[in-house]
Amino acid sequence: MPGLRQQPYRRFALTLVGFVALVVVVFTGLNTWINPLWVTPAPWTNPEFSEWRPVYRYQRTAKAGMIRAESWDAAFFGSSRIDIALDPSLPEWGDTRAVNLAVSAGTLPETSGILHYTLQDDPLEIAVVGIDLGDLMGGGSGIRSTGYMESPFNEKGDAFERELRYLAGISTFESSIKTLTNRAEKELPEYTPQGHRLRHQEPENVERVIYRDSIPHALRTIRRRRVGIEPHPWKVDCFQRILDDTKEAGTRLVVVIPPNHSTYIGVYHHANDIDRYFMKDRTLMVEMVEASNQEHPDAPPAIIWDFNDFHPLNCEPIPRDGSRMHWWLDGTHARKALGDVMLARIMGWHIEDPESRTYGMKLTRETLDQRPEQIRQGYLRFKEAQPDDWKWMVDAADAYQSTGEDIPAIDDTDAR
Repeated sequence: MPGLRQQPYRRFALTLVGFVALVVVVFTGLNTWINPLWVTPAPWTNPEFSEWRPVYRYQRTAKAGMIRAESWDAAFFGSSRIDIALDPSLPEWGDTRAVNLAVSAGTLPETSGILHYTLQDDPLEIAVVGIDLGDLMGGGSGIRSTGYMESPFNEKGDAFERELRYLAGISTFESSIKTLTNRAEKELPEYTPQGHRLRHQEPENVERVIYRDSIPHALRTIRRRRVGIEPHPWKVDCFQRILDDTKEAGTRLVVVIPPNHSTYIGVYHHANDIDRYFMKDRTLMVEMVEASNQEHPDAPPAIIWDFNDFHPLNCEPIPRDGSRMHWWLDGTHARKALGDVMLARIMGWHIEDPESRTYGMKLTRETLDQRPEQIRQGYLRFKEAQPDDWKWMVDAADAYQSTGEDIPAIDDTDAR
């Protein structure tokens, strides 16, 4: 029987290998030219694409790329509450180069990892770190499903495989195509080149979002907390790492307790949460910050700014006509307008509005004991001054509790 001819099979194999090589070359060339996630820079990268890069789907990778791409003086870290609210491009920053490195659904493990990565090669002058109330008291974190593990932030990841995937990967190629599409259609993406999630955030109906998302989220949290709340060792270690890293780098640390709308905070009072003033969280933060400051007297002292209470800016009336709110996107996410006030208070910038000048307070061992009564009085003022909003909140909470079932959220805005 005559032997099989080898030439056709060799030609097929070479053709297949050549095709794959061509695809890799095309993907790599396009990805390095556009650099859609800031992680594939090359001498031929076109900087004009920066405004059009689609950060949203790959936030962790893109924000790591922003760190790698430039040197920064100030940076913001935390969850979507910081991601949306704090603007690094305000004119008040002057020559200070600021970037927003907060991420959607971020918890302390991610926050500490992102800050650690940032400070390794680029010591900051100031780090503004948001810590959501409740985060220290639970082990929950989406770190394995948010894209963090696939990003440069993951210290245990395979760096070679990761960088190769960025250069010639399909996801990076898709982001490159999306960048080209955004530019062609003049459609600016959610994020600015400084990492601020500024655009495309409007809910269809803010009243409905708070009713079906924010208030149920508060009630689910209250249910979980009834079995007991204690500091979670993993989260405490993450917070301690933040303190240690900033002290070692000589970075001024500002810990921020982000605000929530009064109808969200009020649920914890109406539903009789076991720690409605979140004093376990506040006390632990104060104790750890002050201990860190005492242990490192030569480093810039860390401070805590607490914006989570019933201040009038957090009690903005809920529109019943579907119109947007000035300060709030929903019950858990402040707009840039309120974030601008937060930054002005933190940085000591001029504030024109008298009401905004009293927003937030520095939380210390001396002011800590005053906080429960301040919040209690604020809740009573909210209840008496805005009876319609308070009753609406109570009715929404009671309606949810009467079903015993989760009310599905109507959009993809995360509650953290």
